[in-house]
Amino acid sequence: MEEDGFDEEDLEEIDLDEPGPPCPACGTEMTEDGVDTAEGLESCHRCPRCKLVIVIPGLSDR
Repeated sequence: MEEDGFDEEDLEEIDLDEPGPPCPACGTEMTEDGVDTAEGLESCHRCPRCKLVIVIPGLSDR
């Protein structure tokens, strides 16, 4: 397990090629990422500028 809590296998499931939505706080394009929640690994959108994270439940089940 890596320092951030994600295995390489977990991160390979996340597609970073698609453009993300604009951040509701600052307008910067958000990137897809993974976040460890109480329910397990979930996909999220993360803003590289202001670090806002929007968790999208069930998105990692694709």
